Amino acid sequence: MLQITRQTEYAIRGLQELARQNDEAPVQLKVIAGACEVSEAFLAKIFQMLAQAGVVKSHRGVKGGFSLGRDASEVSLREIVEICEGGIVLNHCLRKVDPCKDADTCAVANVWREAQDALTGALDKTYLADVI
Repeated sequence: MLQITRQTEYAIRGLQELARQNDEAPVQLKVIAGACEVSEAFLAKIFQMLAQAGVVKSHRGVKGGFSLGRDASEVSLREIVEICEGGIVLNHCLRKVDPCKDADTCAVANVWREAQDALTGALDKTYLADVI
């Protein structure tokens, strides 16, 4: 079965909720986690990665929480998937590091490349704002 991890799914769900509530005040993690029915600890780990990438901002203190780091219309689903998954590669032959030695001549590699391009293209043209 080929599917994204729960981490990526929860990242998208958490960002959707954050974008829906995005007024000027940060949203507490427990509010986002509760709305998404996700473990607060797991969502905290995910939001740390998203904060390092600048997708969200972390705010400390009593009125702390998270806010979007950029407008929802500027965050593509591809960016979110790549942050959480470490890239998008449908088969090892398409890896940039240590690819299959036959990738340039293998007919199946071309099919993998075409499928990967279709997936990344769909994710590239879909933004967080489109899915809230």
